[in-house]
Order: sequence, then C-alpha cells, then structure tokens
Amino acid sequence: MTKKNLTEKELLESMTSYTAHSDELSEVSIKEWTEMLEKAELIALNDADFEKFVTYLSSGTEPAKVEALKKLFKLKAPWE
Repeated sequence: MTKKNLTEKELLESMTSYTAHSDELSEVSIKEWTEMLEKAELIALNDADFEKFVTYLSSGTEPAKVEALKKLFKLKAPWE
C-alpha cells in the first residue's frame, strides 16, 4: 500500500476552526479544569446595563464589532 502525501492546499481545503489542530488536542485534567474555573470571572449586568448592551448590539454603530460579537455568541462552545 502506498501512502499519498497531501499538498498543503489539500490539507487546508477542509480545515475549519473545529477541525484545525485536532491532533494536538489533549484531555484536560480535573485539576486544570478546576484551576481555570476558579480564575473565571462572572459577568453580571443589571437590567439597565443589559438593555444598554442589547441596544449597542442592535445599533448600527461599528457594524464590524457588532457582527463579530453576534457571530461569537452563535458559536458552539468547544466542550459542547
């Protein structure tokens, strides 16, 4: 059986943010996961600030940033 060496173009053709570097993913230990969660900061908004945030997202102001945020919020979390 002969092994075909893929070109860089062929390797990159079907690569997405979900498939890139999948061979380099490792399991996270419970200790590492716990340390990460302990460092996480909760973002809590009162009703007024939440409304400001939603208004900002809905406004036409800086469309590239708003669209980037909307796209980010639609992404599935890597652990899901």
